[in-house]
Amino acid sequence: MKKNFTVTNITCDACIKLSSMVLKKIPGVTSVEIDKSGKASIESEREIAEEEITNALREVEKTVEF
Repeated sequence: MKKNFTVTNITCDACIKLSSMVLKKIPGVTSVEIDKSGKASIESEREIAEEEITNALREVEKTVEF
């Protein structure tokens, strides 16, 4: 399954890397792509709820000051 969405506050390559890392930790996620404009897509073995994505990305916000 593929899901497209936008990640806010992407300002650098480190943001992309951190966001990708936390999204890949969601059970069932097989790949993550995020570009510098914040456009993102994940591929997964199961349906991923928006809440799971939001919760994972909140972990990035806790570690990075914008």
